[in-house]
Amino acid sequence: MALVTISKVNLTAQRPIINGGESGKAQNRRSGGESQNTGGAESLFAARGFTGAAVRDIAAAAQVNPAMIHYYFGNKESLYRAILESAAAKVRSLLIETAASDSTRERLTRFVDSYAAYILSHQNLARILFREMLAGGKHFKAIAQKYASVNYGLAREAIADGVRRKELRAIDVDLAPISLMGMIVVFQFFRPIISVALGKSDYDERFIKRISAHTVDLFLKGAESGKTSARKAAAKSRKSAKRQTKVIG
Repeated sequence: MALVTISKVNLTAQRPIINGGESGKAQNRRSGGESQNTGGAESLFAARGFTGAAVRDIAAAAQVNPAMIHYYFGNKESLYRAILESAAAKVRSLLIETAASDSTRERLTRFVDSYAAYILSHQNLARILFREMLAGGKHFKAIAQKYASVNYGLAREAIADGVRRKELRAIDVDLAPISLMGMIVVFQFFRPIISVALGKSDYDERFIKRISAHTVDLFLKGAESGKTSARKAAAKSRKSAKRQTKVIG
């Protein structure tokens, strides 16, 4: 799911259609909005929250008539939920794309890399989510069953599969997905602190990869089974012995 971004975007190609009880006629109008653009919605919701972002201001940022937003989205709430749905749909696609991996470590590493690259590159999205959660999550709850519950289930199954295969120890598979994602999101929420402590006001590709590697290392070092760790230690020892043999030879 691509975001309804700060810059102008295609309403149909880059966000899911909201059909929360709207008529087929309304859905048809919105599906025909390929040539209509909306911009600034994400940045305004991030800066002002749902209540503070007025439709007229969103329309002004997009350089369109406010009536166009009502025509294609129905109301401000549907536009706001489109942003939340877009984010949730993107996370789902990342979970599905990274599912076909040989090992739990590879699967989780690929997901963390992709998730970190996405969430840490969209600062406004993180601010919207943070504001939404602080406000009680009313709008997020409305889409939770369709997206969040499924996303959680996919992440949980990936970790539970690792436990069944004894690649992970018997950790709490209900809480582990939340912990894993939270370990990444926290770097977005703590940007002001990180900018002071580490001097990183902007997250470049190199720093995001550093966060990914750190997250995978920290999570898996705590979750991997003793057998997996022992196998890795043995493999490392064998490689070291081979290198020493070559040097002696």
